[in-house]
Amino acid sequence: MSFCSRADLASGAPAAGTGVRAQAYVFLPVAKKLWRAQEMNTGWASTEELAAVAAARRGGVVTRLYNPPKARAPHDHTILVHAAPGPVAPGLAPLLDAFRGRWRVEAEPRPRLAICTHGTRDRCCAKWGFAAYSAALKLFQAGRSPFEPLECSHLGGDRFAATGIFFPSGSMYAHLDSLDLASLTEREAAGRIDPAHYRGRVFESPLAQVVRAGLARDGLLDAATAPLRLHRDPPDASQVAVTTPEGRRFEVALRQMELSFFASCEKLEGHKPAAGRRLVYAGARALDTAG
Repeated sequence: MSFCSRADLASGAPAAGTGVRAQAYVFLPVAKKLWRAQEMNTGWASTEELAAVAAARRGGVVTRLYNPPKARAPHDHTILVHAAPGPVAPGLAPLLDAFRGRWRVEAEPRPRLAICTHGTRDRCCAKWGFAAYSAALKLFQAGRSPFEPLECSHLGGDRFAATGIFFPSGSMYAHLDSLDLASLTEREAAGRIDPAHYRGRVFESPLAQVVRAGLARDGLLDAATAPLRLHRDPPDASQVAVTTPEGRRFEVALRQMELSFFASCEKLEGHKPAAGRRLVYAGARALDTAG
């Protein structure tokens, strides 16, 4: 049996810039047996609730499902919200209002690691996602990680399984099962990223994700959430000027890479690769902050 995520891992294709961007992520407590191939379905939600989910996406909110603890009664299940700093996404309040009759909203978000284990969508998520979730759960239960793991529905990109997002940073990673998860959680807990298989911070633009990953790879900046000010003139220029909160300035070179990949195990079995282009980091040089 072949797996699209193993093909992607073997290709060495860069993942930076593929973090699924949103102003907020909302996780609804829906039992995994109800997810099906497409998690937003009438097996668990009304047409009005599904319409609210679709409207929230247009308002900057990504909605996913998580498998709630079986030991808790349904009325004890909570909606989990992880949002970007700054203004509240316009789609957030209407979405929460649509589900308040079912579940309460968690009062304060806690550190979490959401891992896609959506096996009815792609077998990579079942095999590699669940393996990463199990490893993360052992670390959490042993007190070696502050991030409570969640089994969640499709996060985007079957070929990146095991895919996960650390909150509150919003750092998204590909192939979590191939990383030293204990070391990675230590870095994330310290507010740093690991450039290996880093897809990007989901609260930032793809360009910022590429730049942050590249600077971390070169040992210039590995902060997970430090705001980066980017200036690219004209928009399609092959360079971008970057300023960090500490006033450090870099000139980052960029280039376009042609890619061929299998978007899912089904595409891999059918020998139907997809083609695309991705902006990638090509190096950086420090600029004189005084001049």
